[in-house]
Amino acid sequence: MFSRLTAFSAALGLVVLVACGGGEGGETEAASGDAGMAEASEAMAEGSGSEQQAELPEGVTAEMVSQGKEIYAGAGLCYVCHGAEGQGMPGLGADLTSGEWTHSDGSFEGVTASIMDGVDASVSTTGTAMPPKGGSGITDDQVKAVAAYVYALSH
Repeated sequence: MFSRLTAFSAALGLVVLVACGGGEGGETEAASGDAGMAEASEAMAEGSGSEQQAELPEGVTAEMVSQGKEIYAGAGLCYVCHGAEGQGMPGLGADLTSGEWTHSDGSFEGVTASIMDGVDASVSTTGTAMPPKGGSGITDDQVKAVAAYVYALSH
């Protein structure tokens, strides 16, 4: 039983590494940063409806941002390379909170395209590739929700 659990744990670790292109994982940081992500999402959701809609691009809702936050921290595996709060991980994923964009113009559509298409290691600012959809196999609608969350983090 123990050897099966060890083998499963090793396989799961490999999947996480492959999803973000290799390197050290961010599981510890994800656990410690969950409160910060929750606070940011709650702060955004607390604004009045008209203020909130004015800050989000057309077609993006607070519900999408909230769903995107959950996918970012879960099935999307984004936190592994970009950190629990989107501030990047050295040698892995870029800072998504700075408002500086290398692979898009920072628009919702641009962020969505970057997630959909991924980023080749040869043009990555960290030298680490981001596979299309982060390599996690999330759906197109889930990508849009993650893009809404990343947009909200950076604007």
